[in-house]
Amino acid sequence: MKDIILLHGALGSVSSLNGVKSALEGRFNCHSLNLSGHGQTAFNPSGFGIERFAEELAEFIEEHKLVRPHVFGFSMGGYVALNLASQNPDLLGKIITLGTKFAWTRESAAHETSRMIPEMMEKKIPAYTDKLEKTHGLQWKSLVIKTASMMKGLGEKPLLNKERLEAIENEVLILRGSEDGMVSEEESLWASTNLEKGKFETLTDQPHPIEKVDLSILTKAMINFL
Repeated sequence: MKDIILLHGALGSVSSLNGVKSALEGRFNCHSLNLSGHGQTAFNPSGFGIERFAEELAEFIEEHKLVRPHVFGFSMGGYVALNLASQNPDLLGKIITLGTKFAWTRESAAHETSRMIPEMMEKKIPAYTDKLEKTHGLQWKSLVIKTASMMKGLGEKPLLNKERLEAIENEVLILRGSEDGMVSEEESLWASTNLEKGKFETLTDQPHPIEKVDLSILTKAMINFL
């Protein structure tokens, strides 16, 4: 069976993709990893952000002796996979992204990070912060702060610009739920058209959070592409 790596999104972990993994097992050898700082893994002393996560993905592939594995990346995970492919396309097979944001500007980054203040989150969304602590441990506040800083950095200088996307030789499927309030159809289409072998598909009636996506709809689209 072909190998596929499942990459979580920002503030996520391997556990958020357990449903996807269960749905694909039997068809693929499924692998997943917690990017540094997530899922109670330590922060990497070399840094935090998309470029460092891409290095971790490359290291994971080398460590497990995987040959051109496919990658499914949810949200930030898709950005990480495409960033690695833009620099080392031979390392990966086909890439599928879901709910990955490409239109990073100062304004969009400010909007996304405006509520990413741990103390405010504890007061306004305690159930969510309890989940973050359970998932990431006591470092969840640092993770939120570092993630917000990463997003602001992308707003200043998006890594996946037109030139980076055009450098990707891999076959790529850009998926977006029609009810995704974070990622627009316009930016998803923009990314797919700038990819040499890009394809865009809408998942009808699906929201942004991976936990709320209908796995039968998602995995059907994935299997048809792979």
